[in-house]
Amino acid sequence: MTTSPIRVRIRTRIHISFIFLLTHFSLSSSSSLKTDSLSLLSFKTMIQDDPNNILSNWTPRKSPCQFSGVTCLGGRVSEINLSGSGLSGTVSFNAFTSLDSLTVLKLSENFFVLNSTSLLLLPLSLTHLELSSSGLIGILPENFFPKYSNLISITLSYNNFTGKLPNDVFLDSKKLQTLDLSYNNITGSISGLTIPLSSCVSLSYLDFSGNSISGYIPDSLINCTGLKSLNLSYNNFDGQIPKPFGELKLLQSLDLSHNKLTGWIPPEIGDTCRTLQNLRLSNNNVTGVIPESLSSCSLLQSLDLSNNNISGPFPNTILRSFGSLQILLLSNNLISGEFPTSISSCKSLRIADFSSNRFSGVIPPDLCPGAASLEELRLPDNLVTGEIPPSISQCSELRTIDLSLNYLNGTIPPEIGNLQKLEQFIAWYNNFAGTIPPEIGKLQNLKDLILNNNQLTGEIPLEFFNCSNIEWVSFTSNRLTGEVPKDFGILSRLAVLQLGNNNFTGEIPAELGKCTTLVWLDLNTNHLTGEIPPRLGRQPGSKALSGLLSGNTMAFVRNVGNSCKGVGGLVEFSGIRPERLLQIPSLKSCDFTRMYSGPILSLFTRYQTIEYLDLSYNQLRGKIPDEIGEMIALQVLELSHNQLSGEIPVTIGHLKNLGVFDASDNRLQGQIPESFSNLSFLVQIDLSNNELTGPIPQRGQLSTLPASQYADNPGLCGVPLPECKNGNNQLPAGTEEVKRAKHGSRAASWANSIVLGVLISAASVCILIVWAIAVRARKRDMANYYAGKGCCVKDRFNLPLKIKKYRNPLILEEEVTMDVETVAAELVVADTMDVANCPLVLI
Repeated sequence: MTTSPIRVRIRTRIHISFIFLLTHFSLSSSSSLKTDSLSLLSFKTMIQDDPNNILSNWTPRKSPCQFSGVTCLGGRVSEINLSGSGLSGTVSFNAFTSLDSLTVLKLSENFFVLNSTSLLLLPLSLTHLELSSSGLIGILPENFFPKYSNLISITLSYNNFTGKLPNDVFLDSKKLQTLDLSYNNITGSISGLTIPLSSCVSLSYLDFSGNSISGYIPDSLINCTGLKSLNLSYNNFDGQIPKPFGELKLLQSLDLSHNKLTGWIPPEIGDTCRTLQNLRLSNNNVTGVIPESLSSCSLLQSLDLSNNNISGPFPNTILRSFGSLQILLLSNNLISGEFPTSISSCKSLRIADFSSNRFSGVIPPDLCPGAASLEELRLPDNLVTGEIPPSISQCSELRTIDLSLNYLNGTIPPEIGNLQKLEQFIAWYNNFAGTIPPEIGKLQNLKDLILNNNQLTGEIPLEFFNCSNIEWVSFTSNRLTGEVPKDFGILSRLAVLQLGNNNFTGEIPAELGKCTTLVWLDLNTNHLTGEIPPRLGRQPGSKALSGLLSGNTMAFVRNVGNSCKGVGGLVEFSGIRPERLLQIPSLKSCDFTRMYSGPILSLFTRYQTIEYLDLSYNQLRGKIPDEIGEMIALQVLELSHNQLSGEIPVTIGHLKNLGVFDASDNRLQGQIPESFSNLSFLVQIDLSNNELTGPIPQRGQLSTLPASQYADNPGLCGVPLPECKNGNNQLPAGTEEVKRAKHGSRAASWANSIVLGVLISAASVCILIVWAIAVRARKRDMANYYAGKGCCVKDRFNLPLKIKKYRNPLILEEEVTMDVETVAAELVVADTMDVANCPLVLI
């Protein structure tokens, strides 16, 4: 059958029209794709460094759809993702203006120089913008948020935005779901921020953390009814936590930590608890009690109320509802009442920190296995009594137990040895008695065993030395007996060993010379005899291990009085209020001063030899080994109150980092080595009560120290002692008091200069803590000495200051002003005026 001519004509016209449309669309698409290519190549010309050659295939011969990091849709560039490429250069977004099909732009983690005004040149088609850590600088431009009303996600964190947030940030943002402006330099107040009810209904994630935004938190944020995560931490917000936040019925995470918030936790917060999983209010000034309405938070996984002034008893009923709770942080508050027994209901709890509160009562016997997932139990600085329940061994995931500064008694349960994952067992300053259980030797992962200031007796069990990963051992101030075990020499990671103030006998084991990681050795105040081994601790050339004492927070407490022996010691200080050391009866009687607390410094374990050595108050005899001079990093050497004899080794003068050397109350003979003149960091030396002879070296520090530190050595002479009779080391003309005043002033100034230098360089924590207290102790001694001479004594430790001169009590007109630069620059000899034979002494 033949086809009708009319039908043929119609079909031909339709076919021709279709071909025309395809051809037109193809030409249009090709033209647009070419424009996209030119835009991308224009952006490439701004890149000055492409270390990973990410843009190497961005060439005119290729389609932009084949460029690395580029995605096309419908023949147009729709996505650019160059995040983490390490690109650098001064760029602008004017190259992207014509990319009118671009919906996703991701340029995070590059090193651009990019002005914030360039944001207004982006194509209006964008729905997702990620520019965190991209080098944006300047003020967030007005009209940016209303102009790009199609944006669903905006991530601009870790840049350098400055100035205030624009007032239109939430205008016409109905599609916006994510807004992240965290960790910039945004300032000003948002207290009056207007948020229309319908403008942010889609917003679910809002993060303004890590800025300097001030004022009170605006109630208008509750108009963002879809919020699931709100993070305003690390700002300067003040005022109270808004009660209307209870209306955010979908909220899963609320972080208001590290601000200046005051007032009580509003009970209305409990109204959000059907969905709330994370609540962080730490590091504010929140007061009052914990509202019982939080018991509605059955989905809560993390609760952080630490570092506030929350008081009252902890509501025991709350924890019974927290079946999902994993992290509970309550440290540094004023929470009282008995330790909550309901903690055993928290089946998922991993970290529990009750540090520095006023909890009393006992550790619940059903804590374990109730909280079977527990990994960290921190309870230091409370009022807890009773014994450690043996059932604690049923929390098999425990890695850290810290019970320090409580009133616990009884014995350490041997069941502790069943905690195979335990890394830290810290229980210093309690009333534990009995022996150290041998079962501790089962703890193959144990790193810290800190049990000082208890009443432990008996010998160190040999099984303990199976703990091959131990790094910090502190048994100071107990009643331990027996000999210091030789097996310490097999502990290949031992860094701190403190056995002072016990009843150990016998000799110092030579095997301690095999401890190639030891940097802190304290054996003071025991009954040790024999000679000092030539080699102790880490030796020159031994390889320093990485990671030693990582994660520890230490405090150095320095004995500055006469009621307790030894220099002081290290204690684990995590979570403990600094002022607590002044409130502890026995530590207070020892005149302890907390000189440093904080993380272990990296340099603390980097040196190749031991840094701190205290063997004082024993019965050691023989010579001081010459080999001590090879301990190139030694900073504190305490050998006082022994029966050491012979001459002081010349090699000690080679210890360029030595800050404290105390060999008083021995039987040392001969002269002070001239090599001591090279000890430029030496700020405390005590050689009193020996049999030393000859002149005190006049170069270096020795002549600037108080005469009391050379006392009772009948044969010693020279400044600061009387002049030598052979004519050497004669004092300058003038009265002895004036000359000693000048030398005392120089000594304090020089020591201050050293301390300032150490504070600037932070070269070593040991030098810092010991020098600072040495200066103070010397200043006190000098003040007493010169006051006894009828002299006017003024303190210039706190600088800058103005000093008015007095005379019985006539006020002179002269004023002396000194600043830090003057003291740090050189030895400063203060002006002294002979006023009725009473010079002014600056210390």
